[in-house]
Amino acid sequence: MTWDVLAAGVLAGGLYALIGLGVSLVFGVLGLMNLAHGELVIGGAYLALLVVVDQGWDHPLAVLPLAALAMALIAYPLQRYLLTPLLRSSKTAPLVATFGLSLLAQALFQGAYGIHPQSLPSSYATSGLTLFGVRVQTIYVIAFALGLAMCAATWLLLTKTRAGSAVRAASADPRTAAILGINVNTVYAMTFAWAAALAAMAGVITGVAQSFTPTSGLPLVLTGFAVMALSGIGSIGGVLIAGIALGLLQSVSVGLFGGGWQDVVVYVVFFLALAIRPQGVFRRSAH
Repeated sequence: MTWDVLAAGVLAGGLYALIGLGVSLVFGVLGLMNLAHGELVIGGAYLALLVVVDQGWDHPLAVLPLAALAMALIAYPLQRYLLTPLLRSSKTAPLVATFGLSLLAQALFQGAYGIHPQSLPSSYATSGLTLFGVRVQTIYVIAFALGLAMCAATWLLLTKTRAGSAVRAASADPRTAAILGINVNTVYAMTFAWAAALAAMAGVITGVAQSFTPTSGLPLVLTGFAVMALSGIGSIGGVLIAGIALGLLQSVSVGLFGGGWQDVVVYVVFFLALAIRPQGVFRRSAH
């Protein structure tokens, strides 16, 4: 096992943390397991593709803010007017609804772009850097930096702002929060929109790092679930640690057994984490 392989796993962990952060945030605040989160990620990639290819932009990362804003604007009304009313009426209806949204998004992607793999052309998709004598891909350095920055930004928003106080109150006891004057429905919609923005950012990075298709969201959402299972609900620091751990496990398994084991590791980690320590493997260490 070389240092290059281990470094690649650590850096990929930044992208996994970015994907898992949105999953964990929505489940922690709304109590909703969003099965369409993978499509939010791929939606960010397709939005970037629309601008980069159709409008002739040369740098996909320049589309990050635009993709994040566009996905947040799509997600806000979905949560506010569809998923939130379902949350009030049933525990299973929102889960089924997100599954339906996942299928709808896949059909829309396929109708617009077909089933052939797409990617975001960029010079830093294949270029590399040498850090401390270790050769790594530029895009994964960017992914790690972005994942670290978004985890920090989310932590600051939740712990240092009035909006974050409202989110924490709505998460802990929505009825009491509503009595105190907090618009819980708006808090839920804003949380979902922020998670969608994070997903779109991850999608742009994913689109540069690898090819994607309309059905690429499934392994991505499972990666997010695995990160959440490792980190525990409500632990942003744990999300970053869990993402890095998952990236390392994948890199080691690929180095030892080949690329076919990459997704198997995600599934095994997810189920073992739920079975052995459902509160989160890294939850205590992150506090």
